[in-house]
Amino acid sequence: MVKFIYAVSVVLLITGVCRAQDKPDNKVGVLFAVGASTIAPAQSSDGFEHSYDPGFCLHIIGYYNYFFTEHLVLEPGFGFIANNFTEQLTVGTAGAKVGYEVKNTYLALPITVQYVFNKIRVGIGPEVNYLIRTKSDRYDVVNFTDFTYGLSTLVDYKVSYFRIGLNYKMSFAKTFDPATNIFDKSGKYQNLLLTFRYEL
Repeated sequence: MVKFIYAVSVVLLITGVCRAQDKPDNKVGVLFAVGASTIAPAQSSDGFEHSYDPGFCLHIIGYYNYFFTEHLVLEPGFGFIANNFTEQLTVGTAGAKVGYEVKNTYLALPITVQYVFNKIRVGIGPEVNYLIRTKSDRYDVVNFTDFTYGLSTLVDYKVSYFRIGLNYKMSFAKTFDPATNIFDKSGKYQNLLLTFRYEL
């Protein structure tokens, strides 16, 4: 019995070493993504309705690929996110509309777990964003909550040193509360992105 356990241990050790040798090298990369972002839901109060049209978004993230195995990867990242949207303020029963563009810039910390199958990757993981700047004719950075938390999903395809794919993100955010003049009612950001990655 002891010999059997010893033999099994040796086989497992050799198998583990072989797998470790087959494991790809860890990589550093840069993600560049463009797409659309929006915030929801709309809010109504005292004859005013606040709704939100999608806007342009830009993500620039540096990341590190740590391969646990040939197929399983952990990818932490750090970078900048620009989320833009237009608030449509509808006044009274006449329905007069005024639009205010809002440009929010965040520091982003995404972490995804990815599965690799040949040249295709799928991944999912949490993301934390910290607001550092707001540009708008109506609002300032103090009108928004500092942090947003959410979930990021991705699928991409490897071409040489590049990976091209799609990324969907949903973050718990806040929509405008007319009573406080602050975005503090429960809502969510949504981003749909075309992604380009370059890996060293």
